[in-house]
Amino acid sequence: MIIEQAAQSFYELGFDRTTVRDIAAAAGMTSGSIFYHFPTKEDLLAWVIREGLTLGHETAERALSGATTPVQRYHALFVGHLKALHDDRHIHKVSVQEWSRLGDEARVHLKQMNDRYRERWLNVLTDLSLQGVLKAEPEMVRRTLIASLNWTLHYKIEDLVDLPRLAIRMAAAGLNLSLSEFEICLQEEQASP
Repeated sequence: MIIEQAAQSFYELGFDRTTVRDIAAAAGMTSGSIFYHFPTKEDLLAWVIREGLTLGHETAERALSGATTPVQRYHALFVGHLKALHDDRHIHKVSVQEWSRLGDEARVHLKQMNDRYRERWLNVLTDLSLQGVLKAEPEMVRRTLIASLNWTLHYKIEDLVDLPRLAIRMAAAGLNLSLSEFEICLQEEQASP
């Protein structure tokens, strides 16, 4: 309850403008109750971001289940990332927007979680490169794609109504393929034994 409310407040007001008193009032508790669990507002932010990263990993895992080929796994990462960003909770959004507010100690631990997500993307992109589907350097493509996905936080609401379609469109663009070319790649891989 505290984490969810803190995430919503940090997302709506920003970290600097949010007070622990604001979070406590919205959660129906006292500031002292929050400070009992989290000594500082920065500690609370670190927990929100930890939850956001955990949500991102869990959502990616669910999206990847059943995806066996490189193109399917690539597409699944888009689906998972967009779902984690645009579900009804604000936790993952805060982890994207407020990362720079973390202290050095919190970043060290959370960077390990973030690096696991980075590796997941790099593995899939490297497989696509080995397959000849990806022509560019996997790490540069990963950086570009993650930035593009995270930028969807600024999209108009009408552009986010059909996230599965947006995932396909963005995945196609990431490989410099037309939408129909990418859909053919997905179908061909699904038909392959």
